[in-house]
Amino acid sequence: MASSMLAVDPSLSFRSTTTLSFTQSPTENAFDGFDRLPDPIILTILNNISDIKTLIRCRAVSRRFNSLVPQSDSLLLRVDRVISSVDSDDDGDGDASSVIGFIKSIVKSIQDLISPPRSSSDSHQSQYSPAMILRGFERVRDLEIELPTGDLWLEKRAAIKWKAEFGKTLRSCVILGFRCGGVGESDLGGGGGLKTRVVWTISALIAASARHFMVKEIVKENVHLTKLTVNDREDEGSVIMNESGIKEYREDKVENQDEEEGQNGNFNGVWWRSNRTRVPAVWMRMRHEAKLELSNGVTMEGATLVVVRPTGNATGVSGEEEAEEEQRWDEGLVAAGGGFDGVYGEAVAKLIKRRSYLLEMNSF
Repeated sequence: MASSMLAVDPSLSFRSTTTLSFTQSPTENAFDGFDRLPDPIILTILNNISDIKTLIRCRAVSRRFNSLVPQSDSLLLRVDRVISSVDSDDDGDGDASSVIGFIKSIVKSIQDLISPPRSSSDSHQSQYSPAMILRGFERVRDLEIELPTGDLWLEKRAAIKWKAEFGKTLRSCVILGFRCGGVGESDLGGGGGLKTRVVWTISALIAASARHFMVKEIVKENVHLTKLTVNDREDEGSVIMNESGIKEYREDKVENQDEEEGQNGNFNGVWWRSNRTRVPAVWMRMRHEAKLELSNGVTMEGATLVVVRPTGNATGVSGEEEAEEEQRWDEGLVAAGGGFDGVYGEAVAKLIKRRSYLLEMNSF
C-alpha cells in the first residue's frame, strides 16, 4: 500500500523533526470528488464561466464535460480580432462605410475561436458565423456577444455612448455624445453644432442597425433564446433584444423574409446599405448643454442627449400634455435601463431635465 510522507520544518515551533504520514485507500483513489457533484451544479458552474472559447476547451476534459457543455444556457461570445474588409465596392461612401465596415468581417474572424487560420479561398463568411458556433449548444437562453472595438469613427476628441433596443426593428435608442479637452461650441460645426449632433445620432443608429442585422440568424436558430446583447470592449454601444423583442421578431416571419430578399438584391452591391436592418421613421428628442459640470471636477463640452423612438410610438408635441407625456416616457426609458453607469449616468440624469427640441427623420 502506497504512502505519502510530509516533513514539517523543525524551526517553526517543534523542538524536533516531526514526520506525518497518511495513506489513501484504493477506493478513495478511484473517485474524483468533482464526480460526486450532480449535473445541475456543474451546469451552474459552466453558466458562470459563460465564455464560449473556454467552454469549448472544457469539452476535452472528460466525457461528462463533453456532454454537459452543450447544455450551457448562458453564454459569452468574445470576438478576438477584426479582419480588415477588402471586398467593399463602395469606397466613396466615406464615414458611412467605415462606421459599419468592420462588422462585415466580424463573422470571418470568429473562426479563430475554434480553428487555426485557413486560406482565403476556404474562409467564406457564413461558414464561421456566430450562428455556426452556437449550433454546438442545445438551449441557449442568455447570450452576450462582445466585439473587440466600437463601430464609430468620429472626429478628434469626440465620443459617443449609445444603447439601442430592438424587436423586429428599432424600438428605442438613447445616445450620449460629448467632446473632450476644451473644444468649444464654435468648434461643433455649423448651425450651433446641430449638424454635428445629427451626424452623431445617425452614425449611432447605423451602427446599431448593423449589429441587429448581424444577429438575426442567431435569433432564428436558437428557439430558447430570451435575451441577446451585443456590445464591445470599449463600452461604446449596446444592442439589446429582450424576450418580447425576440418574440416580436419571430412572429413577423413574412415581413422579415421580404425585407431580407429586398436587402439581398436591391442595393446595387453597396454593402453598408444592405447588411443592416432598416431604421424606421423616428422622432429624435435632443437635449444639449454647451458645458456640463459633473462631480469630481469633470466637464463635458457640447454634451448631447438624444432619445430616439419610432414615430409610431410617439405623438409629437402638438400639445402641452403630450409634451409632458413624452418627457415622462424619456425619463422612464432612461430609468429602465437606457441610461449609463458612472459619470455617463450622471450626465444623462442632468441632461434629461434640460429643455428639449424635436427632430423627425424618415426611414433609411
